[in-house]
Amino acid sequence: LKRRSANRKMSLKKQLLNMNMIDEGKLNLTLEAVEVNPIVNASCADAEALARPKNLAFHVNKPNEPYYILADQSAYMQIIENLLSNAVKYSPLSKNIWTDLNIITKGEQEYVCFSVRDEGIGLTDDDKKRLFGKFARLSARPTGGEHSTGLGLSIVKKLVEAMNGEIWCESEHRKGAT
Repeated sequence: LKRRSANRKMSLKKQLLNMNMIDEGKLNLTLEAVEVNPIVNASCADAEALARPKNLAFHVNKPNEPYYILADQSAYMQIIENLLSNAVKYSPLSKNIWTDLNIITKGEQEYVCFSVRDEGIGLTDDDKKRLFGKFARLSARPTGGEHSTGLGLSIVKKLVEAMNGEIWCESEHRKGAT
């Protein structure tokens, strides 16, 4: 219990420091060609370990060929880990989580898209409006006693946008979220 409490406090401090650095424009990101496949592989393996106690099944769809993006590797890893941990945190017992890594085309540009879909409670329209806000408390609650600060997705959005990416959520209440 003490270890879990200490880990939670350390995580909160780290998130607050990250948020302050981002807000003050002091977060230095180094954008370079980053191969996303190894990051997705490692992050999915870590998330699957977190999912075992909840009997969650992971379904990972990714290409065999390497995909590269222009990003800060550490920030990208933080983004992927947060999205996966949220899927685990808000999924009911014995459900499924799907990840998908593919190329999407917008106009003449191609983009690497990473998505995570769960079978959680989903989001209300009000939740969707506040999803990426600081300290957002939404109607969904962690399903296994996990802790939530309400900062994770706010940090994720700021990191994604700092690297010229896009993030969004698709969800119907009671039908999961992507």
